Amino acid sequence: MTRTRLLAALLLTSALTFSACSSEEAPNPSDAEPMSVTTAVAAESAEPTVYRYSGTIQGARRIPLSTKMMGTITSLDVEAGDQVRRGQTLARVRSQNLKAQKQQVEARLQEARAALQNAETNFDRIRTLKAKDSATQKEFDDAKTGYERAKARVQALEGQLAEINDTLDYATITSPIDGFVVEKRSETGALATPGRPLLVVETLDDLKALVQVPEAEINRFQMGESVSVTVGAADQAKRSGIVTQINPAGNYASRQFEVQVRLDRENTSAIKSGMYAEILYPVEAVPSLTVPEAAIVHRGQLTGLFAVRDSTALLRWVRLGEKRGDRVEVLSGLRPGETYIADAAGRILDGQTVHTR
Repeated sequence: MTRTRLLAALLLTSALTFSACSSEEAPNPSDAEPMSVTTAVAAESAEPTVYRYSGTIQGARRIPLSTKMMGTITSLDVEAGDQVRRGQTLARVRSQNLKAQKQQVEARLQEARAALQNAETNFDRIRTLKAKDSATQKEFDDAKTGYERAKARVQALEGQLAEINDTLDYATITSPIDGFVVEKRSETGALATPGRPLLVVETLDDLKALVQVPEAEINRFQMGESVSVTVGAADQAKRSGIVTQINPAGNYASRQFEVQVRLDRENTSAIKSGMYAEILYPVEAVPSLTVPEAAIVHRGQLTGLFAVRDSTALLRWVRLGEKRGDRVEVLSGLRPGETYIADAAGRILDGQTVHTR
């Protein structure tokens, strides 16, 4: 009996709660007090757009210096930061094996030249006799073949000697430019190997900025056009630059393309290689409709604003574009000439009466 009474009480309580909830009505905008708001008239404006791309300052010429031969570094006296001149000796490498090969080739070449001289003399003699019908055709052919073989051997050995001399030229590493040593990757007494740079030299009086540009924006850039370069670490120094190279192949992972911008050579002493740079790329101004960001209201994942017609606030769903400072572009949902509430921070109801402050 007690359990039955308890169940009846619960049912009665639920019924009363449902009745109370169903009796509540949603706020009626027409019953709400008129609200004082700030309004504005939608209008298009052609504001210039500036795209920004980050990059790094480098010398216009940056050259790694290495050797074609393997050997011990006997001299490497420069340090990173040292200024160097074109043709200045920076390092020396010793290779006993290559010098021994050169001596052997020189000896064989001397022998081959002597053999060539003998073959040429013999060929000239047989040719003279052949003209007098005192030598057979076979003797003439054998003499000519011997002469051609001796000449070919001399040419082959001369080629080998030139190749060795070319390699030995790399035993002395000189600077190809006037600039600075920006990297030192080895020391005296270390082993030099072909293809491994010992030093990196760079020109610092002629600078460039290397920037990465997304694939969707790379076609904006044109060779030879002027852009602005800002270097924050150099007291926000601003320089003009010229686009000198656009890499047609992008990075397959990041979808970024490299663009080189040569800086104006005037007064670049405060700008250093390795500094962070920002490229400012203005594009043609296109008329667009923007509203204050404070005018935008959010309802879940939807965005809108309140248009005003006949002193009534009407909620409009809009599609937004780019944000520009404290304003945002409206792509659809609002037309130029319409009045809207510029500050929707207060609790405004769709259909509520408003008046302008």
